Amino acid sequence: MTRAGLAIAILFAVAATLAAAFHASPAILGWLAAIAAVGITLAAGAAARDLQAPDDLREPRHARGPTAPVPEPPDMATRRGAFGRLWGIAAGAFAVLGIAPFIALARKPAPRGTAWTAGARVVTPDNLPVRADTLSVGGVATVFPADRVGAPESATMLIRLPSDVLRVQPDRTGWAPDGNVAYSKICTHAGCPVAIYRHASYELYCPCHQSVFDVLDAAKPVSGPATRALPQLALDVDAEGYLIARGDYTEPVGPDSWDRTL
Repeated sequence: MTRAGLAIAILFAVAATLAAAFHASPAILGWLAAIAAVGITLAAGAAARDLQAPDDLREPRHARGPTAPVPEPPDMATRRGAFGRLWGIAAGAFAVLGIAPFIALARKPAPRGTAWTAGARVVTPDNLPVRADTLSVGGVATVFPADRVGAPESATMLIRLPSDVLRVQPDRTGWAPDGNVAYSKICTHAGCPVAIYRHASYELYCPCHQSVFDVLDAAKPVSGPATRALPQLALDVDAEGYLIARGDYTEPVGPDSWDRTL
């Protein structure tokens, strides 16, 4: 049982490390690590049982005179050497397993897909399409991709700004046709809905923890606990004058997470 337990521990420790390297979910990592720990526990119990002396090893006590030393069983040294090697291998398995969390934590967040696709029309919660001139300057609305109203992580804040106030990022030219700029409604701090817009200061507010985002400057956080800007949705106008998405968000939507995957 000792060898079997250690074999299980080593196998699953290596598997957990590989799973972390290949971006497996935390549940898989946890189960692999747990099974590796169970293997070590079983091996430890078996080793303790094997090292225990049999109950029938007795030696009569002498009343007087020196007592001769009890000779060690001839196979005891061999057994101890074998156990030493086995526990060395187990320690190595634990060392490998200890690398897994660091590999997982070193991963960079990847975009989590939403229902937005290239050419998807921008619609209201009633699934009504939005034209480039539907909102008046200063107007704001919550929008979704057509026929996917309420889709998880797709809620978007559409704001129409004066065309001369938006500070356009070099890589985002043309993303806000006719002053229509769209940002994810999911706060990058804790995932709450960013539902308050102050037109006077061009700022979006998250009511949960008071994070504030500058609408004119790529929705970068200017106050509160959020440390990452709200992802911007690239917009375009189709042949009929309706707003459409150029594709999905190019940045992770919602709060950062070490286990974020596509």
